[in-house]
Amino acid sequence: MDVDERPPLNRRTYVRLTFTYLWHHLPQIVFAGLVFSLICTPTFLLFVFGLWALALIEGALAVAPAWSALLAYEAEIVGDVPTTIWVMVKALAHYWGRSVGLGLLNVFPLLAAYLTLPALMQPDVSPITWLGLATDALALLVVFNLSLYAFPLLVLYDVSLGIALRNAFILSARYIINTVGLFSMGVLFILATVYLTLGLLFFFPAIWGIFIVNNCRMVAEEATADE
Repeated sequence: MDVDERPPLNRRTYVRLTFTYLWHHLPQIVFAGLVFSLICTPTFLLFVFGLWALALIEGALAVAPAWSALLAYEAEIVGDVPTTIWVMVKALAHYWGRSVGLGLLNVFPLLAAYLTLPALMQPDVSPITWLGLATDALALLVVFNLSLYAFPLLVLYDVSLGIALRNAFILSARYIINTVGLFSMGVLFILATVYLTLGLLFFFPAIWGIFIVNNCRMVAEEATADE
């Protein structure tokens, strides 16, 4: 479909347009997903060897910037901008600091929960321990959903970390159905990877990413038009 023939991005066309971009640029998106997976390999190996704390820290330092780089690449695709894989390389450096900040926000509740695990091995687990774990789970859920908007806001508008988080909070709360939909898609991808094959890790992040970027474009434009 020619660029001029594409309908405007809105709630009715979101899914169809996103699948159109995915289909027309599938080789590019798959290759970008492979590059993302390559950057994530050290973190994955740390998890495999049971070095969970180091893996989480490595994830904040490498996986989060790689995720921003992947979304930056896909943002140009859905924006109908001619692009190359070098966009990912440049984005890694450009968004590294802000991406690490978002990564640490996601990692903190996981690290807190990991440090709490030894207390669960005690004969009598105190209610405070269970409360702490519940708090960590809630914090992770909130931060993860904020990240569904904060990361694409960074690459779409090149804003500061604070502005990205503020707008992410507004958009995630205002468009709750979109938020739940993207979250559910991520959970389904994870379950499919665990129960089918780990090879899906090479493809699912890039597929999920293009839905995340296009959703952020749509709701941000809609929110701006309503102001």
